[in-house]
Amino acid sequence: MEVLELWRYPIKSFGGEQLRSATIEADGLRGDHLWAVVDATTGAVATAKKGAWSRLLECRARLLDDTDPTDPAALEVTLPGDRVFHGDDPKLVPALSEFTGRELTLERRPRSYDLAPLHVLNTAGVDVLATGEPTDVALRRFRPNIVVTGGTSFAENHWLGSILRIGGITVRPTQRTGRCVMVTLTHQEVPAVRDMLRTVTKHNAVPVTDADDRQAPCLGIYADVTTPGAVSVGDLVRLG
Repeated sequence: MEVLELWRYPIKSFGGEQLRSATIEADGLRGDHLWAVVDATTGAVATAKKGAWSRLLECRARLLDDTDPTDPAALEVTLPGDRVFHGDDPKLVPALSEFTGRELTLERRPRSYDLAPLHVLNTAGVDVLATGEPTDVALRRFRPNIVVTGGTSFAENHWLGSILRIGGITVRPTQRTGRCVMVTLTHQEVPAVRDMLRTVTKHNAVPVTDADDRQAPCLGIYADVTTPGAVSVGDLVRLG
């Protein structure tokens, strides 16, 4: 197996940026999930899993320079209609508020992962879903950090309890990636597919962990970083 794609999501629930190489730190990919949209009224961090914020997925963010990924001047945000702002542009937050219909702020916060710092996805499982889209399009709705190719379909179901060596890093898979409504929504140019969750359930309903009795629609694995380092497209991926 080898690394096919690398993705970083500087702002939680926004679309991300594709990379050729990345530094993987102890708490995740450098510059990933460092920023969040926050409801100015409630103080709650916005998540696209909740309907009121689902349109955040139509926006994207990237880092122009990750020397200091917490520097707002290094953050670039693109809203629908190809409206581009830097993170330190005073027009950005009003534009985001207008787009979402809510008063909000954009804040640097501690990394806000739902379950684990890395998400690894195997293209063979995406291919089995037969979405009718090219693999590089279809996989974007699943928001991976590291895309692996060359494996068998749903091979990652059996990676729990192992060590995965990816280029210069090692990671420990902690659980299968249970899927939610986000896979059915529009992700920038990737169209909504309302029955996608049902499709994943049809092909790979398994327990999220080996200790669970309940089955869930799963695709990919979450992992903790055991050895930080560098990863590039084309790096070998192996178990053990």
